[in-house]
Amino acid sequence: MMKLYSSAPSPFGRKVKITAHLTGLFDQIEVVNIDGNDPQSAALNPNPLNKIPALELDSGQLIVDSKVICEYLIKQSGRFELLPKHLRVHLLSRAALADGITEAALLMVYERRFRAESQINTDWLTRQNEKVLGGLQWFTDNLTEIVATPTIDQVGLAVTLGYLDFRFSGEWRTRFTDLALWLTQFQQMVPGYQLTDPQAHA
Repeated sequence: MMKLYSSAPSPFGRKVKITAHLTGLFDQIEVVNIDGNDPQSAALNPNPLNKIPALELDSGQLIVDSKVICEYLIKQSGRFELLPKHLRVHLLSRAALADGITEAALLMVYERRFRAESQINTDWLTRQNEKVLGGLQWFTDNLTEIVATPTIDQVGLAVTLGYLDFRFSGEWRTRFTDLALWLTQFQQMVPGYQLTDPQAHA
């Protein structure tokens, strides 16, 4: 059985889990929860960078980075509708934009979590927030319809919006109503989204 090293709050881990559900491979994966702030838990992570998610195959081979893991699961399952070959570069580019929004949001969370209030760099927070807002506006202007099986960029966007709900109380919803409606549709069509809700596993 494959082992996925992740944590419930991790947006990139959630992206892998949703992809595993969509590819039908989730039942072949043991999820090992990692708490990066707990040395004993972190020691279980086979990734030498101690980053999550990481997927360990039955052979012992290690696959790191959510993008690489998701593409591996798609290839193993043959569910290429998630990432059609003729659209691979286009969809991975869109997925990278969604990841970029998530990364900016994560940096905002870390800035507040690991610094004393007096040391928080408000200019840094503003720059990261501008990236988030710019990315959300781009996706608003370039939304794609969800069909029976979403594509990998749509999975990434849904996870990004879910992370903003989780860490920022859904503040984005008032300004980006089209994205909020899109996410509602995604939730209804993709059971794996609810099954991986970090708030349900907090």
